[in-house]
Amino acid sequence: MDQQLYNEFLHPSKEYSPMPFWFWNDELSKQELSRQIRDFKEKGVDGFVLHPRIGLPETLEYLSNEFMDYVYFAVQEANKQDMHVILYDEAMYPSGAANGKVVERNPQFASRGLKAIEKKVKVSNNNFQLAKTDRLVSLFLVRKTRVGITSDYLTCLFPLNVGIVHCIEQEDHLIWQIKDQLIEDFFQVHNRIQEEWSCIALVETQSFGMIRGIHSNQDDGESHAPRSADLLNPEAVRSFIEITHERYKDVVGEFFGDTVFAMFTDEPDMLGRNALEGLIPWTKGFEYNFYSQGNHAEDLLALFYPMEKSAEIHRSYQRALKKRLLESYYMPISQWCQENNLALTGHPAASDDIGLLQAFQIPGQDVVWRWVAPEDDKSLIGEHSTAAKCGADAARHYNRTRNINEFLGVCGKNNDWNLSAADMKWYIDWLAVRGVNLYCPHAFYYSVSGKQRSHERPPDVGPHNVWWRYYRYFSIYMKRLSWVMTNSTNQAQIAILTKDDQLPWQIAKRLYENQIEFNYVHEGLFMQELVTFTNTMDIANQKYQVVILDGLHIQDFNPEVQQQLRDWTKHGGLVMTTIDTNDHQDNFVKFSKSDDMIQALSRYKFVQLKESAQDIRVSLVKKNKLYFCLLVNEGELHFVGHMKLDIKGKTELWDPWSGNRSKVLFDENNLSDRPLKISSRSSVIIVVDPEEQPELSHVKATTTTTLRQIDMKLQWQSDRKEVSDEIHWNEDKLCSWTDIPNYQHFSGSILYPFSFQLDVSLSKIENITIDLGEVYEIAELIINNQLVDVKFWAPYTIEIPLTCLTEGTNDLLIKVTNNSANEMDQAELPSGLLGPVHIKIRHY
Repeated sequence: MDQQLYNEFLHPSKEYSPMPFWFWNDELSKQELSRQIRDFKEKGVDGFVLHPRIGLPETLEYLSNEFMDYVYFAVQEANKQDMHVILYDEAMYPSGAANGKVVERNPQFASRGLKAIEKKVKVSNNNFQLAKTDRLVSLFLVRKTRVGITSDYLTCLFPLNVGIVHCIEQEDHLIWQIKDQLIEDFFQVHNRIQEEWSCIALVETQSFGMIRGIHSNQDDGESHAPRSADLLNPEAVRSFIEITHERYKDVVGEFFGDTVFAMFTDEPDMLGRNALEGLIPWTKGFEYNFYSQGNHAEDLLALFYPMEKSAEIHRSYQRALKKRLLESYYMPISQWCQENNLALTGHPAASDDIGLLQAFQIPGQDVVWRWVAPEDDKSLIGEHSTAAKCGADAARHYNRTRNINEFLGVCGKNNDWNLSAADMKWYIDWLAVRGVNLYCPHAFYYSVSGKQRSHERPPDVGPHNVWWRYYRYFSIYMKRLSWVMTNSTNQAQIAILTKDDQLPWQIAKRLYENQIEFNYVHEGLFMQELVTFTNTMDIANQKYQVVILDGLHIQDFNPEVQQQLRDWTKHGGLVMTTIDTNDHQDNFVKFSKSDDMIQALSRYKFVQLKESAQDIRVSLVKKNKLYFCLLVNEGELHFVGHMKLDIKGKTELWDPWSGNRSKVLFDENNLSDRPLKISSRSSVIIVVDPEEQPELSHVKATTTTTLRQIDMKLQWQSDRKEVSDEIHWNEDKLCSWTDIPNYQHFSGSILYPFSFQLDVSLSKIENITIDLGEVYEIAELIINNQLVDVKFWAPYTIEIPLTCLTEGTNDLLIKVTNNSANEMDQAELPSGLLGPVHIKIRHY
């Protein structure tokens, strides 16, 4: 087995560090900035996303000389510490407004939308009064029926005949008049009943959307919330780049491409937050983008009213909208980043907007609001369950080295501070096994002073959390997983075909539960000519044997995509579908039951688990000459079973949490000789070197052992100097801290000093373990002044190295840290060491 690769895995470089959002949300001082940066470094965090956030004082104007002086200082300090920085392009989000400066520079750059104004037809004076900044896009006479609007009862007055309307400009508004004679002729000539008809104007108008700003009274719905910009207008976007990106370049451009390696754009919103109701995103001239999709002027009404082919027209509108957004917003920023030796990173607004990620050098997504979580099948169900693979699969198919995921924001159980270290570990695993290789924890707070700061998208998952002293465990874990998933080729042989903005999850759920790996392949890849066909469907480094259509008809895709897949099946390619189309043009294999499809796909498994394992997820990648198969337990129950590998070679288990490695032996059927154990909240990596022969197990004589249990004897040791400044447990029994007066809302650590007598010779002990029983939530174990281990989740069972022990009296110190929610939310969650505590000795 390659020792150099193992060393790289064990001690990953700073390149693989998590890059947390660092909320600048209070009065700043260079001394405190420097202290926090050094603190990050000490915890194994080698970088950050510099994120202006609400709470900054109004005297510190965004992008001002004083603000940029702090930016320069922080970047310079990161450079001194050999750390990395990602710049954030907004204050605070969604991106594109420069904290309102884009609209301040030019009011015509405010975000815009399209609305419908409906009036009953009158004999005369059929006028529409619009704001000076409004634009009439189209005008119709319609008769609405119970089923909506049909072409038989629809007449387009404008823009098909511009002469029938007249615009009168008033001092503070516009009046659009329809010629009375036209109305009279329409009803007389066609013998129509006037009262049954309406006049509908489609009007482009300001959306009056906002973004969340960084100063007081700039949050959602507040009086000074900054105006959002028109992201569909290339001129507005150029202004955004000049105000924001060029400003950062002027100040810290000397660090671009080295210390500063990316610019983060965050869920751009075309209408802005809290926009006027009834609007859809629009901009000047966008109707021509709409027409370019094969639509006509009359089809505009289908965007607001039920009509024939409404669903199809809505889809074409979305295609036109995303295409325009890509061309006007994402691509210009992406080009600017490339020209300035930076990567564009961040994520779009929707969890499955995979098509927009083509502009990103580091594609990304986010996991927020506990929409994804360990409970209630949230890890596998719904559009948000696709977020991790959205960014990861885009990176794979666009041949990008990294992909980022912003995660943990408002992921506490009640959208507050109740996020355990164990749950944080679950989220890290959930992302890794889906291919994420750059972690962006949301967020490290500069300050939690005052309710507005401490509870603005909580919790702080860094310096202000009770687990912070132990963060190095998490940072190196994220680094190891990122190392495995970077510069490696995913081995999935199954592709789920998707739209550019719709990732189906139903079949994906079944594949996950059966340890069958897949990737999402979106339609845009075909249109960009990135897909080629041999005996496999090839995209970048990926080779797929099977394509699945899940809940989508082949007719939902572009005709070029349809034809390529049909041609592939004629030459041996395999397309499976869950819809029986009765279409004789294709050779698709149709399944009415998902169980039958899963059974057919089982041949593409890399790891066969002999026992039921619905909660085990797998991902196989090849890095250099080795295969790395990551297995993650997403359930609450521990898994114990045997595995069979499809890949033969010398095999080891690498533990990304501890860094430990161990051999895997096989019998003659390539079945592991010892059970594979993956506890809840745990993961393991199976590493295979195909150039070396697998090691076979040999039957050995077993040594008879006996098991003796020693109950812990609690002895208070309050005079120990090394713990004199910390809180000691001094109750006569083990119970939750919340049962003790004055500790119901305590968050922090309490020490439990014990001792026990070892009356067995060390030479006769095979191993010794301690079981702490029930713990809330982190337990640090110190024996005879030596740190043994820290446990963050159940089971709280730790094997004690014999080198830590002495015959006779042994001092045992257990430091327990609970959940921050007790202090921050007055939550009164169970806390502390509840036990029972036992030592188990196995001796000869």
